Amino acid sequence: MASAASRAPGKPLLVLISLVTLLLFLVSAVEGYDGRHAAAAHSAVARRSRLGMGMTRHTHHHRRTAMPHRYHLAEKQSNSTTTGGGGAKNRSAPATSGAASSPTPAPPGKHHRSHKHRVRNWIIGFVVGSVAGVISGLVLSVLFRLALNCIRGRYRTRSGVTIFTPKLIRRAEHLAFLEKDDGLASLAVIGRGGCGEVYKAQLPVDREGEEPRFIAIKKIKKHGGDTPNNLSDEESRQLDKWSRQIQSEIRTVGHIRHRNLLPLAAHVPRPDCHYLIYEYMKNGSLHHALKPAAAAGDDAAGDSSSGVVALPWPARLRVAVGVAEGLEYLHESHRPQIIHRDLKPANILLDDDLEPRIADFGLAKAMPDQHTHVTASNLAGTWGYIAPEYHQTLKFTAKCDVYSFGVILAVLATGKEPSDDFFKDVDEVGIVRWLRRVVQSGDHAEAIDPAIAGAGHDEQIVLVLRIAVFCTNDDPKERPTAKDVRCMLSQIKN
Repeated sequence: MASAASRAPGKPLLVLISLVTLLLFLVSAVEGYDGRHAAAAHSAVARRSRLGMGMTRHTHHHRRTAMPHRYHLAEKQSNSTTTGGGGAKNRSAPATSGAASSPTPAPPGKHHRSHKHRVRNWIIGFVVGSVAGVISGLVLSVLFRLALNCIRGRYRTRSGVTIFTPKLIRRAEHLAFLEKDDGLASLAVIGRGGCGEVYKAQLPVDREGEEPRFIAIKKIKKHGGDTPNNLSDEESRQLDKWSRQIQSEIRTVGHIRHRNLLPLAAHVPRPDCHYLIYEYMKNGSLHHALKPAAAAGDDAAGDSSSGVVALPWPARLRVAVGVAEGLEYLHESHRPQIIHRDLKPANILLDDDLEPRIADFGLAKAMPDQHTHVTASNLAGTWGYIAPEYHQTLKFTAKCDVYSFGVILAVLATGKEPSDDFFKDVDEVGIVRWLRRVVQSGDHAEAIDPAIAGAGHDEQIVLVLRIAVFCTNDDPKERPTAKDVRCMLSQIKN
């Protein structure tokens, strides 16, 4: 990614060369035009001068022939009374007077040269100004890119480590332990997923008395030249899937910044794997926060030492609003639009203040503004949270995320997930159809989670259940946008 910034000036350089070539061609064309214009102007001046002389002679002759006879006699008499020298002087006087009164024409070449010099100076000034402007623009563009990368915190070290969040990862040396083959041997595993394990590590302390900082390290295996050839087709497809997910995660999370999105802190490439570094969320995921204490402690994917369990309703409503705000940023504010495609409680992490952070962008896709949908090559996501139109046609839009968010709202209010055994004993298939039947019948007490029921928030919970039904409509056109959902939830919270 950082190398792309170094290649960026290549295209503007080609534009600069093309511009200089065009301007040089323009100068040569103007030079040729000025030469032809000068020759034409010189010939025109010569013709005008010859024509003027002929007309002058003709005019004088006409004046002499048209002069009345009495004036000829008077002229002869005046000439006879004048002496010979005086007469010669007088005869020469009119000629001298006429020559002095007529303006002397300027040399034709002088005006042409001054005009040519003005045009040439204008062209040279234009060329120099354009070249200087393009060079200045390139320099400012590179400086702006560097400054923007510093603000965003993205820079690459010589070892290949790319740091996106310097507020957390202040120096690349803090991640030097990951370059060792046994760098993760002493770290605790806090999660396991389809892509690999997640480890917890403490960063070195720069100053004495500084509060320790923790990071979460996601290890993703790499499908490269060192991969064994005896892999099965399923293992090979899985490695390809992980490779695509890491590229997607770097492209999306490495650039976005929002308080309800978990930013990518750093990327450490290794010969056999990739390490994605995130800020550690000590309160775990929403999936574990909604479980009873015993289940959360027994689950290997959670952090049993600090997990917040049985969230009260105000905290759940705050999580719902935060996730809606993060989703609104991805769908409305960010360009191009980003579709998460795997929204579920396990991918929503809680920070120290129980503020939600949307995480795991391995399946996320950017959808250009001119596209109405994106067609996937295969179905991706988690069963129970996948929109029906995506399951049937492999075409997904932002409304697919809204459907998944509606299921999350149902989980927050009911305390039940789509995979719970409860839905095996009911007539409806899945949480969505069951919730529709409960809301339409008005038997809301059946749907409210017993852990939060009777605490004075039942009215708010029923409203959230209705929004969940609204978001999970089978027709995507009837579903609200992420912005609409955020507005509705904010009104309930306030």
